[in-house]
Amino acid sequence: MSGKEPTPQGISALLKRAGFERSTSSPSRIKGWRNYSAGYRVEASYPTGAEVTHKTGFDRSERAQAERDKMLNAYADVIRAAGWHVVTTESRPRLIVSAQSEEDSP
Repeated sequence: MSGKEPTPQGISALLKRAGFERSTSSPSRIKGWRNYSAGYRVEASYPTGAEVTHKTGFDRSERAQAERDKMLNAYADVIRAAGWHVVTTESRPRLIVSAQSEEDSP
């Protein structure tokens, strides 16, 4: 997939094939808010291609944060193996996925 721009649909399908659970959302009792189950979430990110996050459901503990970091690392391994470039951000735990440039190629 090297050189090909990643799409949210393509990355989501890749993670699903790798056996990861996708996060699903449902309306909450508070208007405008959503509840999310534990799992990955992939969204479009301009201009890079896609952004991957891991939802922990209702759990906000340190254990959940450690699990989130572990899952983001596992997602990154799968995405890199597929030939895309992955950057982990520290400000907000997420992966930014973009096409692998020629200088990134082995």
